[in-house]
Amino acid sequence: MKKFLLLFSCCIVGLSVSAQKTVTTTTTTAHTETTYQYTQARMPQVWVEPIVKPQVVEVQVIEDAPTRWKKALSRRKVEMELEGKIENVYNYGIFLYTEDTKSDMIVAATYNFYSNPDRTGESDWYILEIKGFPAKFVKWHTATPDDYEWMKIRYNYKEGDKKEVFEKVTNK
Repeated sequence: MKKFLLLFSCCIVGLSVSAQKTVTTTTTTAHTETTYQYTQARMPQVWVEPIVKPQVVEVQVIEDAPTRWKKALSRRKVEMELEGKIENVYNYGIFLYTEDTKSDMIVAATYNFYSNPDRTGESDWYILEIKGFPAKFVKWHTATPDDYEWMKIRYNYKEGDKKEVFEKVTNK
């Protein structure tokens, strides 16, 4: 009888594997509880990645001549807040330049950053000069098939393909 119950329990476990569900068996003569779970199902990964249609904009230069802009910066601003990193100083200067000129970007910018030899206090320890053409973004629109061709050239460009890219652009 015990062999029969053991065989019966094994059959139920075997069926549960093929049915891919949980089965619990309990016998009365000898208290045996068997639980076995198995499945071949998989939970697919869900990746949320928004796809946005590209926006294209034209750049309109505001001034015909380059604008020269100069700003005194305190030692605290440069060495503590901007961590003494020249890239942070340039980025901060671009922010201030575009705010002062009411522009969106600087075209052909040049920078000059130096310690102020004529400083009178803590507020003018350094000088940042920026020279460039202030510009605004105009004519925003969703990219067209012609724009996509330019994007393909820009983002699929390899250093060895200069001649091929030039031919594609000039032979349109």
